[in-house]
Amino acid sequence: MAIGTYGITRPADVSIEDIDMYYNYMPDRQTNDNTIFKLDAGELLEYCNLPDDDENYISTGENLLEGMYNLKLPATIFNQLGIYTIYIKPKVTMLTIVDCSVLSSLPSVKGIVIDINTLPEAMRANNFLQGYRIEYLNTDGTKKRNVVRYVATSNKVVPVSENIGNTSQKAIRYRFDDAGTLMFLQLTPSSSSDVKPNALPYIGNIGDTILVSNTYFTPLMVEVELVENTLDTIANIVAGEQVKDIQKGILTYYDKDREITKQFNLYEIKEDVTNIPLFEVKEKRTTIDESQNFDDVTTLG
Repeated sequence: MAIGTYGITRPADVSIEDIDMYYNYMPDRQTNDNTIFKLDAGELLEYCNLPDDDENYISTGENLLEGMYNLKLPATIFNQLGIYTIYIKPKVTMLTIVDCSVLSSLPSVKGIVIDINTLPEAMRANNFLQGYRIEYLNTDGTKKRNVVRYVATSNKVVPVSENIGNTSQKAIRYRFDDAGTLMFLQLTPSSSSDVKPNALPYIGNIGDTILVSNTYFTPLMVEVELVENTLDTIANIVAGEQVKDIQKGILTYYDKDREITKQFNLYEIKEDVTNIPLFEVKEKRTTIDESQNFDDVTTLG
């Protein structure tokens, strides 16, 4: 009997608005510079669409090719020779925990409460944050390492005051209400294990700062190295056309279209008294002598 193989990797179709981008620049691999700069993902990333005539999709003009985005490197930013390390990651929203409590109808369900007005407009719908990642900051602003929780449900709620058990003591709990200005986030893991039923997992405290980010794709790091010469320019120098001006002592290299790419001054250094040649020098010119145009030179005579 044949056993089928099933894949579990799904190409991301994340919105560009849900992406953060950063970069680091180093002029060479011996320099250690940890300075990080933020980029605007909306300016550097573009969606890729399937062809309109793809028979597997209805032609709508916006059939995204999942998992593929065009990355632009504008010369206004990437204009120096060296190594650019580009980091593409899910967008992060910083929030404050308003309360840690339970639901009125389900006292066994514990979660954190946030102010819905501190969320971007697009993230305020019920269960929009389902699957989002929660990370925590220390009091000094550093992130708690390796402490991660995930949102199981997120719903708008309103606070209600209720008796605790059979006592006269009151406690604030929360009830689902689509008109509420608070949001109750049930996290996972948030329940105790069978091994230690009285030890509840950490989900945060009132006043804690948390980082909320989507889990639509895996963070990606891209290294881009800008160099003076490419394989094409090196090939032009080694095997391409060149002209040596004997009178002016200028050596000129051309590309495949016979456009000037580089020029060098050629000269000798001689001994002062005996006039014996000591060195032959090939010195890069800082200005191009346009009279060395290939077609003009080769049509002389």
